[in-house]
Amino acid sequence: ALEALVKASVPFVIATTSGKPRVPICVDACGFRAHFPSDDANIHSGESDFDPPRFKPAPDVYLRAASYVGGGGGLPPARCVAVEDSASGVGSAANAKIGLIVGYVGASHITDKDGHARMLMRGERSEDGRGADVVLADMADLPAVVAAFGTGGGAAVRGASWVRLPSCSS
Repeated sequence: ALEALVKASVPFVIATTSGKPRVPICVDACGFRAHFPSDDANIHSGESDFDPPRFKPAPDVYLRAASYVGGGGGLPPARCVAVEDSASGVGSAANAKIGLIVGYVGASHITDKDGHARMLMRGERSEDGRGADVVLADMADLPAVVAAFGTGGGAAVRGASWVRLPSCSS
């Protein structure tokens, strides 16, 4: 998915609660350093970049990340997309007024994909009850979702049929 985003000229950064240096070590271990060359400009941590730390669902790490997206002053949060697999992460993105929140249930640690998708969409940790706008089980679907958001905004994607959870469709 990252290569497809690069090919489409879509800039991206990391917004996490995990601390530095853990995240840069993971970036290196996954072979993603070319996508995130600067720990300061490309990797944003609610734990390490704030004193005191600002953990999700506080919006701070997403607001900081948005200000760095693409360099040159970043993007308004409403023009950004967040990908999250936790209720606190979805809450943080919602509280930062991120334009599109994509829930992700494809990670190996998520065993009940249907239940996890419903939880991400409920918005239990956001101030206004907003949850994930769409949920994906396959990260390969992300570039198409981002492209749809880029051409039509959040309304073009929210509630779309890209939710790859067959048992949720019945």
